[in-house]
Amino acid sequence: MNKTLTLAAIAALVTASAATAQEQTRTKTFEGPNAAASTTTTVNPETGTATRDRVVTNTNTGKSATSSAVRQRTETGATLDVVQTGPRGNSRTLSGERVRTENGSTFTGTATGRKGNAYGLEGERSRDGQGNSSASQRVTNSAGETIGSRTRTTTRTPDTVNRSVSRQRRPR
Repeated sequence: MNKTLTLAAIAALVTASAATAQEQTRTKTFEGPNAAASTTTTVNPETGTATRDRVVTNTNTGKSATSSAVRQRTETGATLDVVQTGPRGNSRTLSGERVRTENGSTFTGTATGRKGNAYGLEGERSRDGQGNSSASQRVTNSAGETIGSRTRTTTRTPDTVNRSVSRQRRPR
């Protein structure tokens, strides 16, 4: 192969990989008869940060709802912080950390509702090499009592896929 072509190919690969490692921002907009929305997503592969900001405005009332999310990659998984504010100014938040495990991941975090109620969040998911998987989530109130949970199990055989889901909610 020609030395000039080889050097040009190497230079193109280095330039392409450098370009893909740069921060990338994408904005999507929507205009409908009753609402207008704009979502801006920014991803920085170098720092491991992804952000998403969304604004939805009711064109009839002029009131807006906003959402802001930040995901930060860590050595063991990622952290997540979300703030949503409704058209009346009430906010709710979610904050937590996902940690990779040998066969899946765990999630622990906290949330606050629009009325200021605090919640604890726990989740776990796993998968084996044969396509069998399980996932569970649990929400607790500020007293540590479980107010909702969900468990899913999927098992596979050569002929069938069995999936079971159970949900539990505390009576109101």
